[in-house]
Amino acid sequence: MSAMSEVTWSAAVVDGGETADAFASHPGLAGQRPTVEEFIAHVLHRAHHAAQASDAPGEARAVLGLALLFAEELAAISEEFDRLRFIQAATYEPT
Repeated sequence: MSAMSEVTWSAAVVDGGETADAFASHPGLAGQRPTVEEFIAHVLHRAHHAAQASDAPGEARAVLGLALLFAEELAAISEEFDRLRFIQAATYEPT
């Protein structure tokens, strides 16, 4: 089973304005369906952003913890998986 499989579009994915820069600027992704990793990072990013905006550091840390767990599992099934890029995409907030 490949970690690079595609998911179908949803309203959450179509709202690309909140997608983390690490995936949004990835060459070749514009107008294409996201990979599972991109979709998960996008959902985690939205949750992390909401926690930061609500001044809820505990929730933001919980999202980071989830991102780390997902990164560990995804790295276990794909040697090419970039943990750091995934975690940055899930939690990066421009200053």
